[in-house]
Amino acid sequence: MNIEQPVTEEQTNQSSFVRRMIDSHSVLGLGFAALIYIVSVTGAFTLFVPEISLWENRGVVTQNNIDPNIAATSARNAEAQLKPGNEILNVIFYAPDEFKPYSSVRLNQRPDRNSKLQSDEWLVNPNTGDLMGSADAPYAHFIEDLHTVLHLPNPWGRYLVGLLGVVMFTLILSGIFAHPTIVKDAFKLRLERNARLAWTDIHNRLSVWGLPFHLILTFTGAFLGIAGVTVAALAFIAFDGDQEEAIAVINGPQPILGAPAMPSPPDYASMIKRSQAPDRKFALFVTGNPKDSGQTTSIIYSENGILSMRSSDIYRNDGEFLEKFGGKGSEVGARIFGAVQPLHYGTFGGYPIKMLYFVLALALTYITSSGMMIWFKRKMQQGDPRPRHEGAWRGMTSGLTVGLSVGAVLATLGLSLPLAQICLAIWAVGFAAIYFAPNLLRAVQLSWMLSAALLLIAVAINIGSSIEGATSNLVNGLLVATAIAMAVCASRLSTAATTHS
Repeated sequence: MNIEQPVTEEQTNQSSFVRRMIDSHSVLGLGFAALIYIVSVTGAFTLFVPEISLWENRGVVTQNNIDPNIAATSARNAEAQLKPGNEILNVIFYAPDEFKPYSSVRLNQRPDRNSKLQSDEWLVNPNTGDLMGSADAPYAHFIEDLHTVLHLPNPWGRYLVGLLGVVMFTLILSGIFAHPTIVKDAFKLRLERNARLAWTDIHNRLSVWGLPFHLILTFTGAFLGIAGVTVAALAFIAFDGDQEEAIAVINGPQPILGAPAMPSPPDYASMIKRSQAPDRKFALFVTGNPKDSGQTTSIIYSENGILSMRSSDIYRNDGEFLEKFGGKGSEVGARIFGAVQPLHYGTFGGYPIKMLYFVLALALTYITSSGMMIWFKRKMQQGDPRPRHEGAWRGMTSGLTVGLSVGAVLATLGLSLPLAQICLAIWAVGFAAIYFAPNLLRAVQLSWMLSAALLLIAVAINIGSSIEGATSNLVNGLLVATAIAMAVCASRLSTAATTHS
């Protein structure tokens, strides 16, 4: 006969400790999954930051090209906006391109070396070079900052996003090795079975179909996120710790310290004209302090037929040509380095590639979300449900959706509000409302329907405003499609009560 042994206090404490460790492990995994989800969903819309910037701006004069003299005039007009006593760091002129059919110019200044950078950007009248008003796009910048730095201080936010890229790249590779039949079962779908099998099959199929994209996106994202660490490592290995020399290899010639002041502004128009060629399209120029002859001006072009796309003709501010950096004829390493950003943001193949990236980025978002839902279902079937974890996940994803949708409405209204702070606050409120809701799925369903309605309201406001053109209509179309998709998904959610404490 079996005699049940009494449970000792030590065993009880050990079991409690193990449970706490398991819960901590689950929370850590949930946190990483949440960050990956945030970076993925905002990455899909970061692809359209130039278009969203135009979508939320009024009074933009669109054009396809810019005259070098007009570009030079706008730069000098921006320099004239320097505040008394401040130092100019640089002036950047952005020419129109296929994704951003307007020009703008940016002035970066600061009171002294220990002060925070002050950045101002203005729209440019393409006929006169006059500054037309602030190129203010808070919604586009909110999405972009959430994707690139998670609204954390630099450089730590960028490093964290780079680390997430490394984690995602590793997860993709481990997923391939963990599922040896994943390619063989590329079209296996069991949608008629239970929810966990359906989610698992869609999760695996999307993972396989988008595998090249996922590998490229995560690898380049990791590279861009930890670029600062990469430079430090390059300096340590190849240049005996000299980071300035390493940066010069990557960025080209550096300023000459103590050079005399410029007698007159740099001749930007002449530099642009000297660098023109049939297979190049002027993209932007960046000039260091235009009052300093030792600083440099980079005339940057898009080159046809190469993935790295951008090349720079670098001049001293006094007009002396220094070198061509990147583009055709450059070293393989420079070409590879120059290809990282176009590969990550899908800017190398026009709108067909951009739209493909958008779809695949949303697929990656779904893969992350469905992976968590599979885990929740598996835990429930194993008799170990995690209602708190699921509530936190649903609150995070749905709260973010509501926050972004409210931001879209505020952007179209053109109000002078702290948009980023408002969106983050609404995200937090949405998280709490869903987490503590007595019926979790019902709360999620309502949040999706609300988000869909808000996006349609934003589109209606935009259509009723003075903003017109193909770019604005593209963003309107994307938002309508997103709203319809959310409404369809919400209608398919079960409203069965899911009570959690």
